[in-house]
Amino acid sequence: MSFGPPDVLAPLTSLLGIRAGMHVSVRNAPKGFLEALLPLPEGAALLDSAKLGLDAIILFTDKKLEVIDQLTRLVTLMSVTGAIWVVFPTGEAQTAPSEDFVRLAGLELGLEDTKRVFLGPAWVGLKLQWRRGSPRLEKPQAQA
Repeated sequence: MSFGPPDVLAPLTSLLGIRAGMHVSVRNAPKGFLEALLPLPEGAALLDSAKLGLDAIILFTDKKLEVIDQLTRLVTLMSVTGAIWVVFPTGEAQTAPSEDFVRLAGLELGLEDTKRVFLGPAWVGLKLQWRRGSPRLEKPQAQA
C-alpha cells in the first residue's frame, strides 16, 4: 500500500510536519506505513512509549469510540507545541469516524484541526493542535 498523494514530490515526513529532532509516536499503523515514513529527518526518533513530550503522534483508527478513548490519553503525552494526527478511512463505514467527528472530539479536549492530508486512496488525516488563546493586547511588565 502506498502512502501520500501520488502527485506530490514531498516525502511523507514533510507532509506530516516531522522535522529534525522531533519525538514521534505511531499508533495502530497499517502495513507499510512505517516503511513509507522512513527515513526520518536527522535527530528525529520513533518512540514506542513515552511519558510526555511527544512532538507528533500519528493515530490510525477506524472506530469512533477509539478516537475518543485514544485522544483523551494521547493529549497527556503531547508536548505544548506538538500535534496529534488522527488518520481514518476515507469510506462511509458506520463505525468509522468522519472528519466532523474527529474535529468535534478534538474541540472537546481543547484541540483544533489545523491541517488535512490524504495519505493514499484509503486514508485521510486531520492534524489536531492545542487551540490558540486570544492574543494579548499588551505585554505584562515586571515590577520590582
